[in-house]
Amino acid sequence: MLFDTHTNLMWYPDHYSDEFVEFAWAAKKAKMRMTKDVYFAGSATQTANAFDSKPEQLLKATEGADKVIVFAIKAPFTGINGDQELIAKFCKDNGPKYIPWCSVDPNDPECIDQLEHYVKNLGMKGLKVSPIYQNWDPQDPKHLPLFRKAEKLGIPINIHQGTSFVRPGPLKWSNPIALEDIAVACPNLRMIISHMGHPWETETIVLIRKHPNLYSNVSALHYRPWRHWQAFVTALEYGVEHKLIFGSDFPSATAEQVIAGLYKVNDIVEGTKFPKFPKEAIDRMIYENWKAALPEYV
Repeated sequence: MLFDTHTNLMWYPDHYSDEFVEFAWAAKKAKMRMTKDVYFAGSATQTANAFDSKPEQLLKATEGADKVIVFAIKAPFTGINGDQELIAKFCKDNGPKYIPWCSVDPNDPECIDQLEHYVKNLGMKGLKVSPIYQNWDPQDPKHLPLFRKAEKLGIPINIHQGTSFVRPGPLKWSNPIALEDIAVACPNLRMIISHMGHPWETETIVLIRKHPNLYSNVSALHYRPWRHWQAFVTALEYGVEHKLIFGSDFPSATAEQVIAGLYKVNDIVEGTKFPKFPKEAIDRMIYENWKAALPEYV
């Protein structure tokens, strides 16, 4: 079963600032220079090609998936205003294939109450947060009550822990190692680190190796062939390739584009004595590994 565990439903100007779109478009063009496996809307309006994901676009992009997690981050610090009610309604209107996850801003004094409302009243099944987009320190104990609440509610979280193109976003909060305090304080909280925490993929690998309920998704990696190969082989060396799960990060790419990119991981070392990442491990990454991280969907 193809389970896309990472898609976004947001668009400009309703949910993104002018600055966000400017930097998002520059980042997408850089990816397009490296690979054809990038989503390009093909709009005459350049801002619509940056990171737009409207309902009709998301539905078309996910036709081949069996299950899809949908979210929209709430990150006013970097000009992103995800609409949580929109996510809940979209998933309700389009059937059980689409699974709504919510987002709250950990800096908002009402974030715990908001989380409880989204889960209990709107039926949202997980939580999306990000230190670099939302400007919060994962090592600050003042944020632990939010994660303890998620742990108590029994919901998993997706956390963008890694770099981004957003100009105001603080890199100092972005290293995946900073998540360890949360992992220790909330041992039963399932955390999926987005994009292997790039460019700190090795830090993500050593973190998920030692914490049973930490996983990582492999979205937004194949655009950078050297980093992609290096990250996967390092995961193999540390024995955690089974903790890597599939996600597209649409509208960064479609699931089909990510799958094509994953199978090209060894192209960069073809004809050399560098180790190859096994095809069987990619197969499991796409279709099987999610079952350990998200058993409620099996």
